[in-house]
Amino acid sequence: MLTFIHTADVHLDAPLQTLSGLYELRQDDFRRTMRRIRDLVLDKQVDFWLIAGDLLEYHGGRRSTALFLRDLFASLSPVPVCISPGNHDPWRPDSFYQTLDWPGNVYWFTPEWGAFEFPEKSCVVYGWGFPHPHVYDSPLATFPGKLGGYQYHLMVLHASILNTAKEEHHPYAPVTLQELAKTEMNYVALGHIHKPSQFLHPERKQPFAAYPGSPEGLTTKEEGQRCVLYGELDGTGRLTLSAIPVEHRQIRKREIDLGGIETMEQLERLLEVQLANENDTDLLYITLTGERAVHFVPATDVLQQRFSRFFLIQFHDESWPDVDADKLIADGGVWGRWLGKLDEWEMQATDEVEREKVRLARKEALARIGGSIR
Repeated sequence: MLTFIHTADVHLDAPLQTLSGLYELRQDDFRRTMRRIRDLVLDKQVDFWLIAGDLLEYHGGRRSTALFLRDLFASLSPVPVCISPGNHDPWRPDSFYQTLDWPGNVYWFTPEWGAFEFPEKSCVVYGWGFPHPHVYDSPLATFPGKLGGYQYHLMVLHASILNTAKEEHHPYAPVTLQELAKTEMNYVALGHIHKPSQFLHPERKQPFAAYPGSPEGLTTKEEGQRCVLYGELDGTGRLTLSAIPVEHRQIRKREIDLGGIETMEQLERLLEVQLANENDTDLLYITLTGERAVHFVPATDVLQQRFSRFFLIQFHDESWPDVDADKLIADGGVWGRWLGKLDEWEMQATDEVEREKVRLARKEALARIGGSIR
């Protein structure tokens, strides 16, 4: 049996510009999460800790953070920590990866394919690292092949899996599942995409590659639990992957319908009820939606202060005033003609995308009309 912990995309010392005065507290969260992963490596007594890139920011990464990592990894010795630099932390001559002395249990992959052999585990760990932030060709084009005489073969790689879906990230170091399968790895520990994903081998139809996702959320796209992957490879090469939550705080998004609210006091009471079960230590992003009284506009700066018990809370108002659109259309004024034209466009729309655009335009029109009425 061979075991490992796989993480990627920690982004220590990332700018996180929207956090303002909370930046250093949030950076402490990231370090706490790394210590939590370290403890998991020790508790599980795994054979390897695999880190697939974007660990410490090249631009803005601090020496003190690099020293924190050095000491953290040393505390694991002799457990091997295998790291593949990514596009945010490339293998550059002036990076802390090359200018600091790292403990002997840390294994760095460079822009030349590496293969670290662990005969006592009958395992080879292969990897490749970014030479600079922008790599547009597949690194697997130069993969020299796996070594013979070993039972287990792992790969650590920061790369984009190409598929037919629209890419949310730049397709840096693009690879296909077919290319990965040809390497004949038991497991490929991937990084770059912050959304957790597991991939089945094209022929065996068993998991053989995965993105663990970021272990601590960086943006509102990374809400909820954030995990690392715990992997077990049995003697036949069969892989079992388990996601283990490790985040220090969760990013939470809520959409709250105002339902005809007329005053700030009513809104505050509604929010107290709606947010009663939310964790005060989380980062909360609230979107106010639905109809409200035409004379009332939520004062989001007041709400920020009122609900300051949360580590971070931000309000975004997308509600709209309760305007009698039918009456305005019937009256035939400028506003009515505007709304009538939008209704006409919605009826003439040829697909749902076009209809949704018209609905959003109508919502914006109602908001502007309501603002002028109050």
